Amino acid sequence: MNFQERVSRSMKGIGDSLGMLLGPGWLVMLADVDAPSILTAMQSGYYTGLAMVPWLLLLTIPLYFIQELTIRAALGSGKGMGTILREVYGRGVAAVSLIAMLLIDGAAYVGVYAAIAAIGTLFGIPITISVILVLAFHTMVILMGGSYKRIENTLLVISAFILVYLAAFVIIPINSHGLYSAITLMTTPNSYTNTWYISLLTANIGAVIMPWMLYYQQSAIVDKGLRREHYTHERFETVMGAVISETLMVAGLLVGYWLRVREGLVDGFQSALLSINKVFGSYWFATAAIGMVAAALLAIFIISLGFAYGLSEYFGWPTGLSKRLYEAKGFYAFYAIEIIPAALIVLFARELTTLILNIMIFNSIALAIPTYLLIHIVSQRRIVGDYAIGKVRALILYVVTTIMVAAGIYAITMIA
Repeated sequence: MNFQERVSRSMKGIGDSLGMLLGPGWLVMLADVDAPSILTAMQSGYYTGLAMVPWLLLLTIPLYFIQELTIRAALGSGKGMGTILREVYGRGVAAVSLIAMLLIDGAAYVGVYAAIAAIGTLFGIPITISVILVLAFHTMVILMGGSYKRIENTLLVISAFILVYLAAFVIIPINSHGLYSAITLMTTPNSYTNTWYISLLTANIGAVIMPWMLYYQQSAIVDKGLRREHYTHERFETVMGAVISETLMVAGLLVGYWLRVREGLVDGFQSALLSINKVFGSYWFATAAIGMVAAALLAIFIISLGFAYGLSEYFGWPTGLSKRLYEAKGFYAFYAIEIIPAALIVLFARELTTLILNIMIFNSIALAIPTYLLIHIVSQRRIVGDYAIGKVRALILYVVTTIMVAAGIYAITMIA
């Protein structure tokens, strides 16, 4: 057995082991911590210290409870989100939701490509080559099509590399006085007239829940063939993923905070990584770079799959990773094509840091359409049966979503 075969078998073994415990809920939560989200967290720590820590911890709650709706919808109806929206609301409303997701997807790709291109440049790889490599790696999924398990295992292995950011809790001292001050800021009205504070707060809200997350998890549950007996496990997996997701965001914030303390700089992907090299050393520089590339790659896969699921279901086409290319041509075609415009933007645009922050703020508004629709669907017993939520819970979710959207609108008016 040659080296390549040993590595392949080893990766398969790791993937199979992870696949027994983890799946759609874990993947969507780890993909949520994409490269732009990590940069947002670092900037939060750099510009506001520990002020965002209480908010990041608090955001774990809506992250789980809104995402948990996809489990109920998938198991209660046996259908993906694109199919349900079309059947319940008609093609017009379903199309509006898909368009909102498409805009967010395109913006997210720009941030992901920008991260990989910036990291590649630090290692002497031209931007064009980095973009081509990402496109090639992304297209590999099409060649692996026909086995949901094989693709999920590959994504689970990639997700494991993102966990390197948890090392921040070990190597960075946490100031208890700073945390107390952060809680004080959280309850101080003047904080919400500070442009940087409200902008970063809203960007972190936008980094929590995105439309593609709802589409991906619901459809992936159906594609994987999960049934009623998997309900408790999928909920546990999702809550665990939500906790790890926001813990990783706090870790990114701590890195940004410590870089500020040690006179580093966080105004983009390159400056952040170069500052990590300066403050923590070359070992942690390489580790952070690997973690950020893994976060970017996982996000590209999951976002593309969310859109491909949603659009194929909207048109009523065969869909799913369990189908081969010739069985689901439309599904795989949209998966492959969607990311290309963003690649072109990154090739011709160089300064994207401000754009990435604004994208995160816009996310908090764009999530309104699919989230409102999903809450309404999961509150209907005729659609999801016993998985329907009660009126009180639905009302709370409506209110929480409205607050998140209002925060985004408020942030935009302040920036403008």
